[in-house]
Amino acid sequence: METHRSAIVTGGSAGIGLAIADMLADEGWDLTLVARDPAKLEAAAGMLAVHGTQVQTHPANLADPDAAAQVGLAHLDRFGRLDMLVNNAGIGLVGPIERKTGKQLDLELSLNFKASYIILQSCIAPLKKAAAEHGASYVINVSSMAARENGPNASVYAATKAALVSLSNVAHAELSRSGVHVTALLPGFVDTPGTGWADSGIRDQMFDAADVAEAVRFLVRTSPRCFVPEIMMTTAGPSIWHSPLDWDTAST
Repeated sequence: METHRSAIVTGGSAGIGLAIADMLADEGWDLTLVARDPAKLEAAAGMLAVHGTQVQTHPANLADPDAAAQVGLAHLDRFGRLDMLVNNAGIGLVGPIERKTGKQLDLELSLNFKASYIILQSCIAPLKKAAAEHGASYVINVSSMAARENGPNASVYAATKAALVSLSNVAHAELSRSGVHVTALLPGFVDTPGTGWADSGIRDQMFDAADVAEAVRFLVRTSPRCFVPEIMMTTAGPSIWHSPLDWDTAST
């Protein structure tokens, strides 16, 4: 019986996560989709059924460290192997530093960075095993251009996304010699439900979540000797750091 490659995709019920999951299913991968809302997860799994691969849903609040630690185990219980981890779950609470509450700070730190760290930590052994058996395995950390373009009103989001890039660099240093490919994706403004708070007048300047998914398709089609630490994607503008959003006026 053919053995399918398999992946975990957090934040997999919508937006960038669902687009990556759709691409992987199209490539024949089995999937564990992780998100907080069971109904949205089941809807996403139904959409992916057209590809004929196995899709497991795992509802979890990844801001809870104990829940994050269970993600890898749930995937291995179903599929027995792990070839890719996509850390995509996150939240951006836009507003000035002086109005950031302790609860908001903890939520962004936990969901945008700590959950990714914990899940990665718990998945290293199966990722190394998959790389040894099949030539390569992958960690995709979905960061943001905000990690580099630090405008106002996105203090914690920008900081956590920058931390995710740093984590990716260190993970490459630790894991690449075991065949684990670690890549940080830094997309600019993507038209997803997560950016629904942005002014409708700039939506035609954003790019599609499918564009980010195609970057991941590129990664799995390169040779095991080719490591890609970072992929940056941006919109038209006077510099690569340009954002169509006016961050001075941005607020949720």
